[in-house]
Amino acid sequence: MVTIKDIARALGVSPSTVTRALAGNTRISAETIRRVRERAEAMGYVADSSARAMQSGTSALVGLLMPDIQNNFYATMARAAARHCRRQGFQLVLSITEDDPQLEEAQIRALVGARCAGTLIVPTARMSSTSQRLLSGVPKVQLIRRSGTLQASGFGFDDRKALATACGLLLDLGHRRIGLLVGNDDLDTAQARRAGYLDAYEARGIEPDAKLIRPGSPRSGHGREATAELLRGPDTPTAIIAAGAALTDGMLDAIAGLPREAHAGVSLLGFGDNPAFGWWQGGGLTTISLPLENIVTAACERLFESTADRSVDSNAHGFTVLETGLILRGSTRPVAAQSAPS
Repeated sequence: MVTIKDIARALGVSPSTVTRALAGNTRISAETIRRVRERAEAMGYVADSSARAMQSGTSALVGLLMPDIQNNFYATMARAAARHCRRQGFQLVLSITEDDPQLEEAQIRALVGARCAGTLIVPTARMSSTSQRLLSGVPKVQLIRRSGTLQASGFGFDDRKALATACGLLLDLGHRRIGLLVGNDDLDTAQARRAGYLDAYEARGIEPDAKLIRPGSPRSGHGREATAELLRGPDTPTAIIAAGAALTDGMLDAIAGLPREAHAGVSLLGFGDNPAFGWWQGGGLTTISLPLENIVTAACERLFESTADRSVDSNAHGFTVLETGLILRGSTRPVAAQSAPS
């Protein structure tokens, strides 16, 4: 392995000069910094992260804990976080919790053991007290979900307003029987999305059918099974909203596996904007658009501020919600138009 001394010997300078040049020390001339960095790259030098951790108490690692990476929603977040970390000289470590508090605890323990500089976390519904204790001394920012027991600021969506707007669109198109695929109430996001759905009905003086609300795991399996059940029932809905990215994937999987006559008269509305939604079944899928890039950017800026100054209170700014929007496509139509030939 190439060392600082090897680079110094090759350039005829002292090891301390090489160390300062690699760190961008302003006491070293720009020309020396250029020469040192070029020679280091040519020789294949890699900085010793363990040495950095011993000197500063932290490594260059930033943890990103999220439930899964199988849908475009979380993949987009991970790509954005990796890009921001790279620009700041950090390396992103992705940890998949599968919404399991015990797995989450194990991942947090590993990150803390590696002296991570900070963490971005989509918390599980029931984070363990051990996880909370492990994270107590680590800069952290919550993403999308908000854990009432984790003392950390965060960034997410106005979930309630988003679902009220989405459901309101369908109600204004004449739909009354609107199915809702949503996570269990132990998730704060699921609570808010269900509340938004009910808000839209209440605002129009319409009574919703509680049997059309299908809570469950926020994963694609529940979206697939609940969609199939809704469309097999005696009183099928005229529209279905999937209140989650994975639930949307499951809803579309179910539709793809059913005969056309089983869903031809049903409007569909999804969550997030996978590029494939633009051309889904020709006319595209109407969906709730989410400011994912803005959320990740704000979260990373907050985290880097905390890592640079450990005295910064990571919970000082509370939880910030950003506005969502709707992307209107061919999957949502007025009830009267549902039976018209396409």
